[in-house]
Amino acid sequence: MSKHQEGKQKELRVVVLGKRQTGKTSVIDTILETSATEELVKREGVLDGRRVSLVETPGWWKTFSLNDLSNICKQQLVRRLALTSPGPHVVLVVIRADRPFTDSDGKFLEEYVELMGANIWTHTLIIFTRGDLIQRKHIEQHVQDAGSALKRLIDKCGDKYHVFNNSNRHDRTQVTELLKKIEGIVGKNNGRHYDIDLDKVKEVNERWEEIQTNANSRKDGVQNQRSLVQEKAYVHHLEEVRVVLLGWILSGKSSAGNTILNRDAFDIGGRTGERMRCFGDVDGRRMTVLDTPGWWKYFASELNPDFIRSAILKNVSECTKFPHALLLVIPADTSFQEEQMKITEENMSILGEDVWRHTIVLFTWGERFKDVSIEQHIESEGEALQWLIHKCRNRYHVFDNTDKKNRAQVTELLQKIDEMAAENSLFRLDTHTHTHLEKSRERQEDLMNEIRLKDVCHFLDEGFERKAKEIRKKIEDLCMDIMDEHLNLDKRSRNTDTPNFEDEPPDSQKEVPPQQDKVPEPVKSLLEREFSRWESVIIESVRESLLDIKSSLELSQDEKRKMTEESVQNWLKNYSHYVEHTLDKLRENPIISDLEML
Repeated sequence: MSKHQEGKQKELRVVVLGKRQTGKTSVIDTILETSATEELVKREGVLDGRRVSLVETPGWWKTFSLNDLSNICKQQLVRRLALTSPGPHVVLVVIRADRPFTDSDGKFLEEYVELMGANIWTHTLIIFTRGDLIQRKHIEQHVQDAGSALKRLIDKCGDKYHVFNNSNRHDRTQVTELLKKIEGIVGKNNGRHYDIDLDKVKEVNERWEEIQTNANSRKDGVQNQRSLVQEKAYVHHLEEVRVVLLGWILSGKSSAGNTILNRDAFDIGGRTGERMRCFGDVDGRRMTVLDTPGWWKYFASELNPDFIRSAILKNVSECTKFPHALLLVIPADTSFQEEQMKITEENMSILGEDVWRHTIVLFTWGERFKDVSIEQHIESEGEALQWLIHKCRNRYHVFDNTDKKNRAQVTELLQKIDEMAAENSLFRLDTHTHTHLEKSRERQEDLMNEIRLKDVCHFLDEGFERKAKEIRKKIEDLCMDIMDEHLNLDKRSRNTDTPNFEDEPPDSQKEVPPQQDKVPEPVKSLLEREFSRWESVIIESVRESLLDIKSSLELSQDEKRKMTEESVQNWLKNYSHYVEHTLDKLRENPIISDLEML
C-alpha cells in the first residue's frame, strides 16, 4: 500500500488555529465550499469520499507572552481540541502572508501550539492566507530566510506549509493540493491521529462547569446588589459626572476616555502628561474625564518613574471638585495574576485605603470575548482578579473600545456611577498619604537590598536601546508592506520610499552588550516581558494607524508618510519617556551612587 493510500482516512479530523483576523474561518469556508451563516466551532463536510470535520479554535490578539494570555483562552483551546476526540489528524496553523511575522509572533505561536502537547509538530502544517496579495516567490524567500522566526516555525513543522488565496474560493486546485499535503502528514504518521490528553480534557471540562456556575452566581449577585441599592438608596441622576482613569501603561485608558466622550479627546500613544483632562456632554450630562500616567505592568511600584505618583496625586488633588468615580482600567484579554494584584494594590494605595469604595474595574477590549462572559473570565482567571473585584465591592464594567457608536455601554457605566455615588460620599484624597509613602519607602529599601540596582539600571538602559532599534526596524518593514500600493514588489526596490525614523540618541548605535548575567533572573524576566509587551502594542497600534492612513483618499503620499512618522514617533517617545525617568530614579538612589564608587 502506498503512503498516499495509507494517508486516506474514512474520517479526517482537523484543528484550525491562529491569531484573530488571520482568516481561519475563510480557510474552513474555502475547504468545505460553504459559508457559515453563524459562528460555528465545528463544521463537517465530505471531500473526495471522506468525512472531514474542522474545528476552529479561539484566536488571540496581541502576542506578549504565553504567561500573559488569560486562563480562559488556554482553557478554550483544550475544550475545542476535545471536539476532535480521540484526537486530530492534522493541525493547520494559519498565518497571514501579507503581514510581517516577528520574533514575538514566532515565540508566542510555538508556546501556544505546544499547549496541545510537545509532540504535536509532526501533525502540524502552516497555511498562509492572503496569498493573492503577495508573490509566491516572495513567500518562499521569506520562509527560507535563515534565522527568521518564520523559518524556525516552518522547520518545527517539518518544512510543511501551503499558500491559500481565500478571495478565490472557486479555485479547487489549492484545496486539492492542501488535501494531498494533509494525506502526506497522515501517511507519515502511519495513519494515526494525535492522542489528546483525555485526563487534561476531563479536568478542564470539570473546571469549566464550576466556572459557569460561579459566573452565573456572581452575575446574579451583582444584579441583586444593584437592585438593593436602587430600592434602599435614592439614586440621583448626576447632572455632572467626574471620573479618573487609572491603570498600567497601555491598558486602554485613553481609548476608554474617548469611548466615554464619544470623540478622540485623548491622544492614543501620545506623550504622557499631554491632554490629561477633557470635557464633554454625555447623555445630557456634563462629563469630566481625567486621564493619569499609567504605571509599569510588571515592575514593582518602587521602580515607577516619580512623575507617575506625583502626576496622579497632583491631578486628583488639584481638581476643584473631587471625582465621583475612579475607573481602574484592565484589558479583558490579558492575564491578571498575583504579581499584578500586588502591583495594582501598591499603586492604588497612594490615594488612600478609601479609594476602593469609589473604584469600578473597567475591562477594556471586551469585544475580544465574543463567546464568553466577563464573569466567566473573572472566575477562570483565579484568586487575584477575584480579590480585586471583591475589593471594589463587585463593581465592574466592560467596554468594546472598537464600537464607539455603542452608547448603551456608556449609559450603563453612568448608571453604575450613579448607584455608587448614592451609596458613598464623594471620593476625597487621603490626607494621610504619607503613611502609605513611608511603607513604600520601606519596601523600596528591601528591594534595594535584594538586587544590584546598578546592573538593573544598565540592563534597562541598554535593553531599551536595543529594543527601540528592533522596533524601528520592524516598523520600517511594516511601512513597506502596508504603505506600498503594490505589496508584491520586492522590498529592495522600495527602500527609497521607506520612512526614516531618526530620532535615536547619538550613542544608540554603539553595541554594548547588557550585563544580563549580573541581573537576577526573575528581574531580567520582568524587564524582558515589559519590553515585549510594549513592542507588541506599539507594532499592532502602528499597523492599525497605517491601515487607516492608507485607506484615506484625501491624503497625498507625502502626507501619509508624514503621518506615519508622527504616529511612530509618538509611541516611541512615550516609551523612551518612561525608561528615562525610571533610569533617573534608579541613578538617584544612594545605593547606585555607592556602587559606582566601588
